[in-house]
Amino acid sequence: MDGTRALVFALLLCVAPIAGIAVDAEGVGGIGEPQETTADPDRSMAVLATPNTSEYLAPSADDIERSGDHTAGLDVAAAVEADAGELESAYLGETLERRYANAATDADRRAVVEDGVDRLAARADELRGTERSAIRRYSEGTIDARELLRTLTVVSRTAGRTIDRLEWLETRATRLEMDAEADRAATERVGLVPTTGPVRTELADAAVGSGPARVYVETAGDGIVLAAVDGDDGTYLREAYDPSARDPRTPDQYGGSPLLALERMERVYPWVTENNLGVSASPIGPTFDRVYRFSIPHPHGELETYLDSGSEAVTVEFQRNDLESIPTESVETTANDLRLVVETTRGGGPIGVSVLDDATGDPVDATIELNGDPVGTTGADRLWAVAPRGPVTVNATHDGETVSLETALP
Repeated sequence: MDGTRALVFALLLCVAPIAGIAVDAEGVGGIGEPQETTADPDRSMAVLATPNTSEYLAPSADDIERSGDHTAGLDVAAAVEADAGELESAYLGETLERRYANAATDADRRAVVEDGVDRLAARADELRGTERSAIRRYSEGTIDARELLRTLTVVSRTAGRTIDRLEWLETRATRLEMDAEADRAATERVGLVPTTGPVRTELADAAVGSGPARVYVETAGDGIVLAAVDGDDGTYLREAYDPSARDPRTPDQYGGSPLLALERMERVYPWVTENNLGVSASPIGPTFDRVYRFSIPHPHGELETYLDSGSEAVTVEFQRNDLESIPTESVETTANDLRLVVETTRGGGPIGVSVLDDATGDPVDATIELNGDPVGTTGADRLWAVAPRGPVTVNATHDGETVSLETALP
């Protein structure tokens, strides 16, 4: 079997971490520095490094076209639309499976596969176009974050079922030696990877009433960054997609070898690879549209990233990080017998807020606002949220008394 399809290469490196380029472990927070100064200027994003924690894919501050946030909650219209899209894809898939099972000859089966790839490719193209249009409209200011996130929710739910059907078709095409159709199904599947991120899962759950999800958004070109905090399990979720990193004109630079691609990962994500707790890697897609998927758990969480094999740049990245493990810088102030303590990282990163009785040091339950927007309450512990970029005013109110702190996050 060649490396264009179902090859999976597992690298179990829990005992001996990958040798890589170490980063300075001193200091935390602040804006990241690009890992490579030779990055293509036409790309919307680059992988940035901050000390002693995971590198991350992001646009430079100057390239961000628009940023904002929205608290998504129960959305019947979005849930219904997402259900309809998912059901349509499911019905199409079931129809194809039934026709394939009933086919009497390989020629008939080939006809089913060819028709299925055509129909699902059109479906995938429609989903990508819908998402791309929403991102552009948000960047231009013609829609708000609420409408953008609703569109992403619907696309994500529909795309999930479409990916499953494309994978089924790819397997059947391979069995029937239909290389062109197998490659096309794999290409379409790769093109839907950005819709499968952890923040979109939070949005889908929120739409059906599982609880509110406050999501931070940044756009640059056709690219997008989403970030959220899952308070239930204390996790910071982040996903970034840079379509400008895709290069379908250049064949796989690693020849189907995850080991060669891993050498590239060591240069792009030195802290993660140096501190890995095990790595799994697999090439996905045909030679000219292949990406390498890496899943790398590390002491602060887990990185899932997709390296374009032609451009050798990261095109999709998902992060899941433990909030209590991420390095932060602490700033605090006291007023009205209350002590406000704020743990900061960077704009778009997590921010933790706790409020204490200044006399006793005991935590108190306070209502928190970031730049005037309510984000929740501290309870008897700490409230985590996603920080906006730039000047940030944190207000904490307890028993009618308010304490405020001003800071700035790049």
